[in-house]
Amino acid sequence: MRALITGSRGFVGAALMQRLIDQGHEVSGFSRAGGDRTLTGDLLDPASIRAAIDAFQPDMIYNLAAETDLKGAPRNGYAANTTGVSNLLEAVRASPSVQRVVWMSSQLVNRPGRAVTSDTDFDPEGGYGASKAEGERLVREADGGGKTWVIVRSTTIWGPGMSEHYLGVVRLIRRGLYFHVGRAPRMKSYSYIDTLAAQLEALGTTAQANIAGRVMYLADSPPIDLRLWSDAFAARFGRRIHTLPEPVARMLGMAGDLMTAVGLRSPLTSRRLDNMMTDYLYDTAPIEAVAGPPTISMQEGVRRTADWLIARDASVETSS
Repeated sequence: MRALITGSRGFVGAALMQRLIDQGHEVSGFSRAGGDRTLTGDLLDPASIRAAIDAFQPDMIYNLAAETDLKGAPRNGYAANTTGVSNLLEAVRASPSVQRVVWMSSQLVNRPGRAVTSDTDFDPEGGYGASKAEGERLVREADGGGKTWVIVRSTTIWGPGMSEHYLGVVRLIRRGLYFHVGRAPRMKSYSYIDTLAAQLEALGTTAQANIAGRVMYLADSPPIDLRLWSDAFAARFGRRIHTLPEPVARMLGMAGDLMTAVGLRSPLTSRRLDNMMTDYLYDTAPIEAVAGPPTISMQEGVRRTADWLIARDASVETSS
């Protein structure tokens, strides 16, 4: 496989790039920042897309580039997720080398916990989710630029290198500030980074008939029980997580809402509490039929992630 990865400097893009290199594939990245084995370009600059494809001649493209709001207001709105998709579709259609494209979308094309009736049943969460739903619509409308296409929806991605947004929960656990709400299991279709990279690789190497025109959720299986996942991190950090009754947690969430309203930061808001307490489970049978079951257990993923965080924080303290 000769693969071009857009968004190759991001968390998922970097992990996939390393996975493909390790597996002996020919790989080039594509990002605004450029870098080693990476072509410089922007999905909002059609000429740079065409130049990258002409220069590298990929037979496979992973479109992982996206504009999110995890680090504040998105640049140019969410244009990379819509206009950028349109630009890449045109370049794919014009390229004689490209045979297949994996289009990365998001679980947020629907609100977490909502029962979905079809691949085109959307009820997006926020502006980011709406832009990803529009991106999916554009891919379908253009039939993937006339090449084999598959849309994949990512979930909460965790593991060494994870973004500060999601790492915040792990840091709370490490500091002894995280708590369980009630005693019921909270089941989540999270996605460990190395499992995700292996699934993405399989989508590039499997027979085209196995993926053409499909939508798949990429996630760990079995799903994670948030309580057990959090307790595993706590044990690695030498902590113990306490349990709060739901009414108490609701009061703390409302207090967090008030703090947020006046510009103060709060580790808990009503929205974050709702996310914690909402089960979201996705069918991973389609991706498992292509990639097989995950080979890294939740416990092993927690060990790797906790040890990475401890080592990284120690390095920061040493250098400061």
